[in-house]
Amino acid sequence: MKRQVVRGKRRSPKAVWSRRRVIDELRRLDRSGQSTTWADLVEAGRGDLVGAAATYAGGLQRARQEAGVRRPARRMPVPRWDKASIVETIRDRVRDRQTLASSKAPPRFVAAARWHFGSWDKALAAAGVDAQGVRLQRRPYTRAEIIEVVRRLARGGGAVRASALKGVVKLGTVRKLFGSVARAIRAAGVEYVRTRANQRWSRERVIEELRARAGRGELTLTRALHRAVQRYFGGAHAARKAARVPALLRSPWTKPSLIAELRRRARRGDSGSRLWAACKRLFGSVSTARRAARVPATQRPEGMAAWSKAKLSGELRRRVRDRRQLGRGLTEGLRRQFGSLAAARAAAGVPARASRRAAAGVAARGSRRAGSSNGAGRAIATPRRGWQRWSRAEVIEQLRAWSAAGGGRLRGDLKLACERHYGSLARAAAAAELPRQAIRWTPERILQALRAPRFDVAAPAFVAACIEHFGSVTAARAAAAHERYWSKATVIAELQARARRGLPGVGRLLRAPAVRLFGSTEAALEAAARSAPRRAARRPSREQDARA
Repeated sequence: MKRQVVRGKRRSPKAVWSRRRVIDELRRLDRSGQSTTWADLVEAGRGDLVGAAATYAGGLQRARQEAGVRRPARRMPVPRWDKASIVETIRDRVRDRQTLASSKAPPRFVAAARWHFGSWDKALAAAGVDAQGVRLQRRPYTRAEIIEVVRRLARGGGAVRASALKGVVKLGTVRKLFGSVARAIRAAGVEYVRTRANQRWSRERVIEELRARAGRGELTLTRALHRAVQRYFGGAHAARKAARVPALLRSPWTKPSLIAELRRRARRGDSGSRLWAACKRLFGSVSTARRAARVPATQRPEGMAAWSKAKLSGELRRRVRDRRQLGRGLTEGLRRQFGSLAAARAAAGVPARASRRAAAGVAARGSRRAGSSNGAGRAIATPRRGWQRWSRAEVIEQLRAWSAAGGGRLRGDLKLACERHYGSLARAAAAAELPRQAIRWTPERILQALRAPRFDVAAPAFVAACIEHFGSVTAARAAAAHERYWSKATVIAELQARARRGLPGVGRLLRAPAVRLFGSTEAALEAAARSAPRRAARRPSREQDARA
């Protein structure tokens, strides 16, 4: 399926480039009369074309040659500035009434002036221009000026608040000089208004709104009403009590109430994502709860997985031709229609892709066969596999150099050479007398170690690895316990272990399985106490007998 390129339109920055697209784009720009030099393309915002030309065509100059575009004429050299020309230019701008602010003047001119004079102010002084008079920023406010601003706002007839004052002067400047906005307003002899301009809530208004919403059956609070409740009453419970409105008590979900809520939300078009935790707790899964409520599942839009074979084959050819990744949707669609990616590549006429590990294994097997047939035990070296002609002494030298450089990730050729001469990397490291490397902790190894019995959790390296990957040891324990299958026996055993260590309660990790299996944490603790082996009463010592 040939991809059509729309001419005359600017492509998206996320468009995938190729050698042909770079050449076509350069031809289009040349026909439209635009310059194709590196500087002009970058200034026009076409840095993507410059980068694509360097990647796919070996550079912009080669891309222009392949496209048949003539080499653009060179730019006129930038005029050299000196002190006399800079001073003359500043005076010309003064006569033409042009701005001399450093942020508004030409950047190259300002940079040249700073280079020759040391600063823009010195260049203006050399031309006889006052630097303070051309600046766009005014000098800092004083207390008298701020007081005058406040009085001018008061004479306008409006209330002087921070919202009105910040449109004239920065509030940070006011607070720096007076300490607060209120003190600045009082210093100007103006009455400070404490109420806000958009304030419409009061205690009576909150009580009236709560009673009106209760009469309509609306038990929740809006955001504005919630802020007013917090301000005037301290909380929603106190506000409801003052309004004589029944308190909002959330009852636990049951199967009938959850089914009714799912049906109500389905009629409203809501997927019910906030009810998924209750669905999993009461029904085991969301799909089971939807089937019990006779609510259809949320329909997801069909992607590439629902395409036909012809469409999938065309998309596969296009992505392979453009050197793009296949993506998850295309991979699932190909496997669903053809059975495997290899069969899909064969049907689309795309060469199969050999894995690196398979290629390395084939090369290693070929080298071993060649070594056994050579008689002397040496493999016939191929030009692409330099590690095959390494000796044991060279392998040990490479390993020691790798260890002296700080270790890190081992190269693939050195690993293959170690496996070939010594059978494994550990044996090669022992032969090279290398110090034993510390365990490189990964999230999988951390979880496996936490599930292992009699593991030293307090090791400094292990604690540092838990903090690096999970944030803390507690979070790592939670991740390890999340994937663990809990039963009543395992929960009781963990509770008894906590009791032996002197830890009270069930803890954060055992709370969820204890509630799910026993109904409550108290019931789990009672079951653990009942099944705990009773210790025999200690025999009184001789001193106790003597005291008795």
